[in-house]
Amino acid sequence: MSYHIYTTEGIILKRQVFGEADILLHILTKEFGLIMASARSARLQASKLKGSLQEYQHISVSCVKGKNGWRITNVGDLGSYFFNYPEAHRRILAQISDLLMKMISGELTHPEVFETVDSGFEFLQNLPEKNLADFEALLVLRILYELGYVAKSEEIHIFIKNISDWRQELVELAGEKKTVIVGLINKAIKESHL
Repeated sequence: MSYHIYTTEGIILKRQVFGEADILLHILTKEFGLIMASARSARLQASKLKGSLQEYQHISVSCVKGKNGWRITNVGDLGSYFFNYPEAHRRILAQISDLLMKMISGELTHPEVFETVDSGFEFLQNLPEKNLADFEALLVLRILYELGYVAKSEEIHIFIKNISDWRQELVELAGEKKTVIVGLINKAIKESHL
């Protein structure tokens, strides 16, 4: 029996070791949503997958879907959202990853969420530390909006009209409207029962 190989872009949100040399990855993909995929023997020194399967890695991933879930067959490294980022910025990566794993259920396609997260993580690298909290609020608002937890309104239109628009001025404006944004985020999280 042959399996179809699926290839898509993804961001590794979480990496878990199991067995002697295997890895289970939570990957936000462009075409398949949030998937859990295993990489057999990926921790072995000789593994061709080893270097590319780190948390917060932007990858091109090829997988097969079998009866036991997704299995990674090949990975192309598109960059890291971790190694060149300061410690405070890495905490934002971790918090956003945790939120995504809680708010996205199953393998539902969310290309807009992927685009929002990918462009946001890219922008984060050069963001001054003083703007991190405002950036995080803006990114969470956009994610929750794209997932349907936040309704469109005139109050937040400027923040959601272009999900890949990341400018310093927009982050600063989010800081000025932070009370409104955080209120919408808290309401959405409360209503989701998570």
